[in-house]
Amino acid sequence: MKQWVFLVLALVLSLAQAEKVRVGLGYVPDVQFAPFYAGVVEGIYAKQGLEVEFQHGFASELYPLLAQGKLDFVVADAEDVIALRAQGIPLKYVMALYQSVPNALFSLAEKNIKSVRDLKGKTIGMPGMFGVSLTSLQAMLRAAGLKESDVKIVTIGFTQAEAVVQGRVDVAMGFINNEPVFLQRQGVKLNVIPAGPYNRSPGNGVISTDKVLENADLVRRFLAASQEAMALTLANPRQAFEDAKKYVQNLDEARYAVLMASIRLYQSPYTRQYGLGFSNPQSWISSYTLLKQTGRVKADLPVTAFYTNEFLTPKVQARLP
Repeated sequence: MKQWVFLVLALVLSLAQAEKVRVGLGYVPDVQFAPFYAGVVEGIYAKQGLEVEFQHGFASELYPLLAQGKLDFVVADAEDVIALRAQGIPLKYVMALYQSVPNALFSLAEKNIKSVRDLKGKTIGMPGMFGVSLTSLQAMLRAAGLKESDVKIVTIGFTQAEAVVQGRVDVAMGFINNEPVFLQRQGVKLNVIPAGPYNRSPGNGVISTDKVLENADLVRRFLAASQEAMALTLANPRQAFEDAKKYVQNLDEARYAVLMASIRLYQSPYTRQYGLGFSNPQSWISSYTLLKQTGRVKADLPVTAFYTNEFLTPKVQARLP
């Protein structure tokens, strides 16, 4: 009896001492955030003495909350850090979720758009002329020796799949782990051109502020748990998918393909050398250079102002829990 009382008291004490961490996830609840959901459900964050609270929303809504100290971390585009820090907002990228940008141009197979050279004269649907979607398009056109005037660009919001299927555009900029996966599962034959080989920027990851990074112990514990959760997701995606159901309503089997497409972005030759979550310095140089060349960013900051790997645990790789 005394032993049970001791265990209950120990549990209550551990919960009372858990440090709350507020994390913004830059989209609606979705299976793409499965590692973070699994980190909570599987007790990985709790093991680090952390109580994680998620807030979903578009990144543009979350960044002000991060800057104001109402969030501790946000999971969103690496490119945003460069743009915002160049404007004096003290953000920093601290862990890579994706090793490359998830953008991709996709079109019906009958359009015969198989390479960036085939884009000339085509109508390209864009969610908007902003962010990493625009940077990816610019990089792909540059690789083909094309200018924006060589194509017709139309803004279609987040209706890329419908616009392609209905023939409103020849090709659309979407995400390799979203629209093409959905359409191909419906039996639609597509040609998909990933943006990663052309826009060599880092992919989505964990972003924080200089103020939060002053608490190095908290940051290290949160990132260590996040890396472990990524490793679990890679090794056991089915378990992570089931964990995600506690956060994502009506998560059906079709979205499992989205998770599988997402986790292919977690690894690269760089992570196999240094560990999950590490971002390649060369990708930051590439992104910064491209943004300056296209006039999207004007800054003289060193590239190391935008990211750091110093809070990560080295050599974390996929393993069964």
